[in-house]
This record gives sequence, structure tokens and C-alpha cells, in this order.
Amino acid sequence: MIKLALIGCGKWGKNYLRTVTAIEGCELKWACDLDYQKLNQSAPVYPQTRFTDNKADIMNDSEVQGVIIATTPVSHYMLAKEAISKGKAVLVEKPVTINREDSNDLIELAAAQNNILMAGYTLIYHPAVKRIRELLEEKDLIDELYYLDMSRTSSATQAPKIDVLHDLAVHDIYLSRHLMGVDPIWVIAHGESYNQGFAVSAKPYSEFFYNNVIHILMGFPDGKIVSIFASFIHTEKTRKIALVASRTKLVFDDIQPTDKKIQLFVTGEQDHFLAVEDNLEPLTLECLHFIECIKENKQPLSGRDNIDFVAKITDCIFESLAKGGEKIIIR
Repeated sequence: MIKLALIGCGKWGKNYLRTVTAIEGCELKWACDLDYQKLNQSAPVYPQTRFTDNKADIMNDSEVQGVIIATTPVSHYMLAKEAISKGKAVLVEKPVTINREDSNDLIELAAAQNNILMAGYTLIYHPAVKRIRELLEEKDLIDELYYLDMSRTSSATQAPKIDVLHDLAVHDIYLSRHLMGVDPIWVIAHGESYNQGFAVSAKPYSEFFYNNVIHILMGFPDGKIVSIFASFIHTEKTRKIALVASRTKLVFDDIQPTDKKIQLFVTGEQDHFLAVEDNLEPLTLECLHFIECIKENKQPLSGRDNIDFVAKITDCIFESLAKGGEKIIIR
């Protein structure tokens, strides 16, 4: 029986509570939050889990093998560092940290202790993404890709002190590499903070400025392009990726029902919807992968390499934003 603990019972924490407690062969021993209201709301629903406002109950429990962190982004680094130092496997919700230096520190610490550090890059585990990747490999299409056009928007209220880059666009950053099969070589970014009344500062996570709209253009080898648009203030919720190759065009629309998420186009005409056999939720598959990595002591798919990649690209994006959309060569 794998024993896990959760720190953070808010928006995403509630999803982890629901998901982990439903997995057989796994016990969510602890759940922690500083907000008593959240604890009081969750405790009656999950009587098998102990609820606490003291993270030390988790950190000092030798039975806890893995810790899931779903707190505010600014707290991720210190919580993850403490858990890794205690010898526990760690799954951190995105963004893993708010700067590259802290990400590198966690990566080095986890490597030195031969411990598991995993990011909550949920869409890597999405059955539809897995099916698209299989299609690209089956038909040898990766080398024929021209571009990806990615849109991730919401009309919901922006959470305080959260940049759209870290909350929405981050998904398309790691997915672009996952689907392209190579790393980008340059990036251009434009972002704005509309209707917030904050002073403009390009410093990541400054107290003044958090982008609620961003456009990102990434260049890949052989002239391939990825375009990313993310917004908190759009007219509707979108979760769409258009993939264009020389012989095939494909649209992945995650808002659609399971049997209509992937549209395949041949010679410009819609050919058919691509079947996705696995109907498990991406978050369930992510948590199952975390448990598997603990059992087998293996590195996660969204582990240290992916964390380093996202931190590097995010750093370059902020540099481009600070320089008014200048092209930044990725090194």
C-alpha cells in the first residue's frame, strides 16, 4: 500500500483529493491546508484521510512515501524542498516554481538524493495526447510537421498573483516539445495585464504585474513553428490544438466529448474522428504514474528533464516580454 499526503486543499487540491482517494492500492493518509474552512468542508467527505493545518505532521511521518503539493505557486519551492529533504517523492502542481533558479535547486536536490521530483503536467498523460503522439509515430509524421497552433483561454476571474503564462500557457509549452519531438531554438512573446490597474513590470511574479493575456511564438529546427495564445479574459473557454503536417491536419479540442476530441483531416477535408480508447481522466493517469514511479523507483515522464525545460523556456519568455517582444535565442 502506497501512502501519500496532500498539501493544499483548494481548487486543484480538491481534484487531487477526489482522484487519489479513488485509486486502489493507495492511501491518502494526510491532507493539509492552512484554511480551516477548506479542512472542515473536506474532512466529512474523506473520513479515511487525516486533515491537519500543520505540514510537520506530513513531513515527520515516516510512513508517507510521497507528497502532492497543490498550494499557491510562491510556496511550492520551500514545500517541495522540505519534502525531498525528508526523503519523500514529490509531485508539484504547475508551476513547479516561479523562477528557474529554484527549479534547478529542486532538480539538483532530487538528483543528489536519487529521489522522485514530478511536475503536474497533466496533459502529457491525457489519453488523446497519447493517441496523437502514437499517430505521429505510426505514420512517421513528426518530420513532416509544419506548425502547431495552440489556444487555451478562459473567461473566469483571474486568481490573484497568478500569471497566465504559469497557469494556462505552461501546458502548451511542455506539449509543444512533447509533440514536436525536439526543443525550440528561439522564442518571441507579447503579454499584457488588461483591466488590473497595476503598474507595469516585466519581472516575473512582481507584486505589480501579472499578464492575463499572452501570445508566444516559438521556433523549432527546420523552420517549424508553434504559436500559443492564452487568456484569462476571453469570450469563452478554449482548449484547442491545430497540428498541420504535409500529409495530415489534425485538431485536438479538449472541450469536446471523448469521441469527438480529435478530428483528422486529409487533403483539406474532415476525414473522421480519431478514437481514443482509454477514458480515464488525465489527472488519474498522472497520479497512477506517480505511484508507479514510487513503487519502481523510476523517473517520471514529467520529471526533472521536463521541469528544467519548462523553467528554461519560461525564463526566456519573460526575457522577451521584458524586452518588448524581442526574439530570444534559447541556449
